[in-house]
Amino acid sequence: MDSAYQIVLFHLKEHLDIDPSRVTPETTLEDLELDSLSVLELGLVLQDATGIRRLDEGVVTFRTTVGQIAAALHDHLTGEPAYAGTEVRMVSEAVSAGTR
Repeated sequence: MDSAYQIVLFHLKEHLDIDPSRVTPETTLEDLELDSLSVLELGLVLQDATGIRRLDEGVVTFRTTVGQIAAALHDHLTGEPAYAGTEVRMVSEAVSAGTR
């Protein structure tokens, strides 16, 4: 997922003049003080840059974190969930604990 994260950082800097040092995977677009036009622009730029015809609705929003956007890009580009191992482990633990 590192390459997807780097793609997001690059386009935040290149198109929206966001200093990458302000960004962590937990940073939301709202934290970066983007307006609605900038959020829309980021989504379109990421689609163009990656060749993804259409990102899933809700991927690039004010409340989306940069890490979530990168994970969605990773999923689209590789066809594999970015956090598949983590999700499987969490579900397995929940089943074992009887919470699921």
